[in-house]
Amino acid sequence: MKNQALKILKMTINIAILIVVIFVCVFIGKKAFNYAYNIANQSSSKNENIKEIEINIEKGATTKEIAEILKEKGLIKNSWWFILKSKYFKYDGKYREGNYTLSTDMTEEEIMDILTTQGAQIEVVRFTIPEGYTIEQIANRLEEENIVEKDEFMKALEEVNYDYDFLNKISGRDNYLEGYLFPDTYEVRKDAEASEIINKMLTRFDEIVKPEYYDRAEELGYTMDEIITIASIIEQEAKLDEERPKIAGVIYNRININMKLQMCSTVMYALDERKDKLYDKDLEIDSPYNTYLYSGLPIGPICNPGEVSIKAALYPEEHDYLFFVLKDEETGEHIFTKTLEEHNAAKIKYNQKF
Repeated sequence: MKNQALKILKMTINIAILIVVIFVCVFIGKKAFNYAYNIANQSSSKNENIKEIEINIEKGATTKEIAEILKEKGLIKNSWWFILKSKYFKYDGKYREGNYTLSTDMTEEEIMDILTTQGAQIEVVRFTIPEGYTIEQIANRLEEENIVEKDEFMKALEEVNYDYDFLNKISGRDNYLEGYLFPDTYEVRKDAEASEIINKMLTRFDEIVKPEYYDRAEELGYTMDEIITIASIIEQEAKLDEERPKIAGVIYNRININMKLQMCSTVMYALDERKDKLYDKDLEIDSPYNTYLYSGLPIGPICNPGEVSIKAALYPEEHDYLFFVLKDEETGEHIFTKTLEEHNAAKIKYNQKF
């Protein structure tokens, strides 16, 4: 009887030890797996260029097919590891069809969780950037709407490298992204990084500015950066869409005869603060954006123009006008003239200083 009791006790101890060993093995196995996974997938430098990526998972897609989609979209680095991890953590076979918005800063576990919850909705925020907003105005709006802090946004503009072909040839000026944060209505995930928002706006610019726009710019003898600079001036000077090509024509006419552009909007941009109106002393500010002081185009765009202004810059109206004066402040209508005498008469008639 005593021997039987000892056998039972010994068996119980052995089972307990076995359970502990199994638990420890599983725990260590998971840690080892994660460690190996992270080593295999770590990048040489931290990827700060965060992007939102939309993917579609079709009905019946296998884990292997899903892994290939994720890798192709830049959401994971190693499809084989993703498949292995899916099997190990029991995600394999549970991924569901649907359209998903994922981010390049998500972990594999976050992606797996989203893909197994039938299109789990990421909480998003919506915001609108009007045509003609400057970078600073965009930053202010995003802060006012509690989307991202202004300082964080401005820091991300300077410190993150944005990999877009249209930015490669821009250098020698501050706020080099001015003109390229395309004005539109956007949805981003709540708590999105500033760089993620900037990437979304740059991607939209890349979608809007089609290859034929670059061909047209070359045909005109201008770089795309110069076209966007012209478009930004048009955006600030015009209120009526039908006047934008005509104002573009004035800009090109002045450039063609080496006449200073003398656009008030460029001086406004050069000032440290926005003003409702300009004074004579403002026209003397020493800035590469001051087209009253310097000939040719300013050093870069003065705002972020919409597509209508970009098209106007690419397809200006052909005419002989060199001047325009605001006729109606409420509607934004202008009077266009060909000579300085006509221009001065129009300024007197419509009580305009410049």
